[in-house]
Amino acid sequence: MIAWFTKNHVAANLLLISILLAGLFSVSTQIPLEVFPSFESDRISVSVSLRGSTPEDVEKGVSIRIEEAVQDLEGVKRITSRSSEGSSSVSIEVETGYDPRELLADIKSRVDAINTFPVDAEKPIVSLAEWKREVIAVTVSSIYGEKETLEYAETVRDELLRLPSVTQVELSGVRDYDIAIEVSQDTLRQYDLRLSDISSAISNSSTDVSAG
Repeated sequence: MIAWFTKNHVAANLLLISILLAGLFSVSTQIPLEVFPSFESDRISVSVSLRGSTPEDVEKGVSIRIEEAVQDLEGVKRITSRSSEGSSSVSIEVETGYDPRELLADIKSRVDAINTFPVDAEKPIVSLAEWKREVIAVTVSSIYGEKETLEYAETVRDELLRLPSVTQVELSGVRDYDIAIEVSQDTLRQYDLRLSDISSAISNSSTDVSAG
């Protein structure tokens, strides 16, 4: 066979081209191609909002109850939770060999059956943890102040989100807006107030309330 191909160069070239075309056809039609291939997550997250509550109240009223509800399910390897002001986040690691999507359904069923959450708790969100990867980073700098630079960065973000191929843009390295309130001692004495009175009044008037 080899000797025959050495004497028939045209046939050898045609066979080589046929093999290459068959390979290209298989790659383009049967093998999925992704610039950023997705990975199956082995973690399930449960998030619950409890606006206006302290981390201690969130832990006792939400996080611990979720942990107790799902800890005996087969396939649960490890449970970690984070209770912060107004929200609870519980992360459940799936044992190797178990289907995360099947366990997701079991966990959702257990969490939805909890009827001892605080009255103000919002509906739990149970989902497979998402793996997000940065595609490109854009640095914004200016000669102006922090406020003006942040406003310009927000404009850049909004413009990028208008692109049809862009699904998510996040700002990083920025600080949240703060409001500073200064009260002189003379004003406090005039109205017979203490700083703790002003602090309490601000806290009572700025409590987050869920819509609906």
